Amino acid sequence: MIGAAGGLGLIVLGSLLFSPALIGVGAIVELVWLLRSLWTRYGLRGVSYERRLDRTRATIGEEIGLELVVRNRKLLPLPWLSVDDLVTSGASVVGRDFEPSVLPGFVALRTTWTLGWFERVTRRLRIEADRRGVYDFREAHLQVADLFGREKDVEERPLPLRYRVVPRHVPVTGLDVLSAIPGPALAKGGLFEEPTLFAGVRPYQAGDPRRRIHWKATARLGQPVSRRFDPGHDRELLIALDVQTVSGPFWLMQYEDELSEGLCTAAMSLARSLIADGFACGLAANGYSAVPGRGVFLAPGGAPAQVARIADELAGLSRWPSMPFANLLDRLGRRVPRSTAILALTSRPAREVLPVLRRLQRTGRRVRLAGLGPHGPQGLTDARTMGITAAVVRLAPDWRTARALELVG
Repeated sequence: MIGAAGGLGLIVLGSLLFSPALIGVGAIVELVWLLRSLWTRYGLRGVSYERRLDRTRATIGEEIGLELVVRNRKLLPLPWLSVDDLVTSGASVVGRDFEPSVLPGFVALRTTWTLGWFERVTRRLRIEADRRGVYDFREAHLQVADLFGREKDVEERPLPLRYRVVPRHVPVTGLDVLSAIPGPALAKGGLFEEPTLFAGVRPYQAGDPRRRIHWKATARLGQPVSRRFDPGHDRELLIALDVQTVSGPFWLMQYEDELSEGLCTAAMSLARSLIADGFACGLAANGYSAVPGRGVFLAPGGAPAQVARIADELAGLSRWPSMPFANLLDRLGRRVPRSTAILALTSRPAREVLPVLRRLQRTGRRVRLAGLGPHGPQGLTDARTMGITAAVVRLAPDWRTARALELVG
């Protein structure tokens, strides 16, 4: 390409030879060089770029709206603008393919634009929530080129944005098989009484609410008496999830994707069903969390927001284990109160964890076992022989299309 000096030379030569054609060609060359210089130097000035999500959490099978907005706040038009949005590998956008990225674990969503002066352009895409996980949008790489595409102005802008794809949840049938997991239980002592554990009557005391007065006993005894209740502990359950889906050493980092997703779907469904029934439910897993440096442990809670917390933990849960499942159960035995029941959910033969479960049960803790998949039911008979309540978990025909989670004793 002839540069500015060449264009100037043509103009000078055309003037000396009295050639209007050479002067015109030189002027065109100078104009092209000027425009190229303007696009290269000032192309990205006054250009803003934004990403917007219509929500930051979606269940598998749903979609999230993604809005990309570019504004050109200057007189200089942009014939070609390219934007590469770096996003976690595994993300899916309807009708779009991703480009490779130099950043490990990320891919690039490339979009090209043509903008006039003081123009704003909006594009709306749809993210497919088809794989559980936590997805991060990182920086955006903006490039502006001239009409010939020879020279480019490149700029990197940090635009952090995160969304989660949480597991499916389905209704639970046969929960009565494990009905003894949570529930009000008599405690040896405590400051709080359990209103379902009626223990008799006592003389009325000033300040007793009217609904506590036992009117039939008052009429029979001829003096006011109030109901008395025994102290009890809350209905608390901790779901202990075995992330390991392939037998062998846990550090091999191997997994079966279908079993992994089935376990998360089962855990999410159980937690949602129990919390809806008024229980306090928590989650622990022998996997890695989306938050660096922290294991997967969520104390039991019964508030409606607990469902979203459990969903977020499961969304960021790794598909490979961080420790043996037996080690996790042993740690939970020392970490959570004895009044909290533990439900061990696994897809592998349970024989290796039966000694730990039996030891926990001997300490007075309520322990239950649930097996999912072709190998999950193995060892349940041995568990029942030890006095541990066990159930088979079924998601038929698979975790993606199952209409209900079935517990079979």
